[in-house]
Amino acid sequence: MSKGAIGALLLAVALACPLAGRAGSPLTLPAVEKRMVRGGYVDTLYAAYWAAAQGEAVVPILAQLLHNRQQYVEELHGAVGAFPFNVLWALGHIPSSTSLKALETYQAASKDANAALAIKGWWLRRLQESSRYGVLVNDGSLLESAGEQSRVVKKLKSGQQVKILQEKIANYREVGPRGGPAYYDRVELLPSGEPGYIPRTGDDFTPFI
Repeated sequence: MSKGAIGALLLAVALACPLAGRAGSPLTLPAVEKRMVRGGYVDTLYAAYWAAAQGEAVVPILAQLLHNRQQYVEELHGAVGAFPFNVLWALGHIPSSTSLKALETYQAASKDANAALAIKGWWLRRLQESSRYGVLVNDGSLLESAGEQSRVVKKLKSGQQVKILQEKIANYREVGPRGGPAYYDRVELLPSGEPGYIPRTGDDFTPFI
């Protein structure tokens, strides 16, 4: 079957077979598109948490979104919010073989570095049998304490694996990029076990995939 035929089949399934989400509302391609693609950056970014919470039921639709990536870019003139990163993040946090397959299929076709990181994160959580693990998305620094003036313990590269000990620690003595407090995550590096803090960026979304 050709790639175009596969895409058409996925689309037909997504449109014709609405799936029930965990919150009880049906999951349809247009509804998930609205949350994940057709919105502002921050809204579509945080929709990644919602999508992951839907579990395996949403995976076929997320896979269809990835298949439609070029269509969305052309149709919306590139204004696709946090897509496709948000979809990759969600798939990386759905512990099912179908989610892993969707990531692998997209990564093989696109060579997207974030897809490769999502696959790495998926396997890390599977091997550790816990969601309290992740992979650093961007280069960064491990700090001694939760403060911008803290000593840098280690420079980190994208792909660094961590155990997440505490999420979104607020430092009210510092002003974050959006005007509220600055936020940090307390982690242990893997495999060394070095402890420290990693700052969050201006959108306050987790720095791990």
